[in-house]
Amino acid sequence: MREYLTQTHRERMGGIDGVNLFFGALLGANLGTVEQLPLGDYVQLIVILAGTVVTLRLVSTSDRRGYALASLGLYIFLVGVYLAVPHLRPEGLSPAAAARLGATLAVWILLVLTLEYWPVRPDEVRPAEPPAPVEAAAPPSR
Repeated sequence: MREYLTQTHRERMGGIDGVNLFFGALLGANLGTVEQLPLGDYVQLIVILAGTVVTLRLVSTSDRRGYALASLGLYIFLVGVYLAVPHLRPEGLSPAAAARLGATLAVWILLVLTLEYWPVRPDEVRPAEPPAPVEAAAPPSR
């Protein structure tokens, strides 16, 4: 049963790429509905969402786990404050819309972390192939 509950490295990367693609499309669709935001607030929102993408890619690609998770924790804190504190939240973003955006980001982060920390099967070791025979070179002519 354990064999079926593990993933290969390629399966993990495919799952993370699929989740990122889905949530990128979802956020893009949601951005199309916030035309009431002033330009400055819209730019702030785009920066927040770009931070999501960058931070999640960092978590799934960095060899420095502690650094990546600390960056993610700081990002979650900053986005939480940005969306929860009324005078920091963009004017045109209602509390309900901010809550939906926060829920979307939370589900995205949880899915990426689940895929990232799900057990991975070690790569299969393939025996080395014997070297191809080398043809004898003709002796140099003088």
